[in-house]
Amino acid sequence: MRVKAGPRPLAIRIFAAAFLAAALLRLVRGLGDLALSQMVFAVHAPWLAWNRDWTIVALSAEFTIALIPLAWIYLFAAPFARWLVLGFGALRLAFFDPEALVGPVLIALAMLSLLTAQAGRWFARTPDREDGPAVFE
Repeated sequence: MRVKAGPRPLAIRIFAAAFLAAALLRLVRGLGDLALSQMVFAVHAPWLAWNRDWTIVALSAEFTIALIPLAWIYLFAAPFARWLVLGFGALRLAFFDPEALVGPVLIALAMLSLLTAQAGRWFARTPDREDGPAVFE
């Protein structure tokens, strides 16, 4: 993959800011109440002996994993990452907690920005350089 040249459209910058803010919010909230996070992880993976250290590792891993599609979209304009984010974002919104509305709103904003015309043009497969395969006449 090559880094996409040129300035990022506003929709992609909005996506990146909202998606990063949602991931940071999840990390900060999780680290802020480690006991609650530990209980949540224990419910989802009861076969593991959850402690504070494992909870911190899991929260950090979630944050790092969120950065991967962010980089794919912002740096490389990878179309598959767009649909990956939209799919997982839809799942996250389907099970959101109404009391914690900030995270879902940020995810919804990030998802909507990926569906704009600007984002569509960003993901269009146009060569940035002419170092692709040669055309034979």
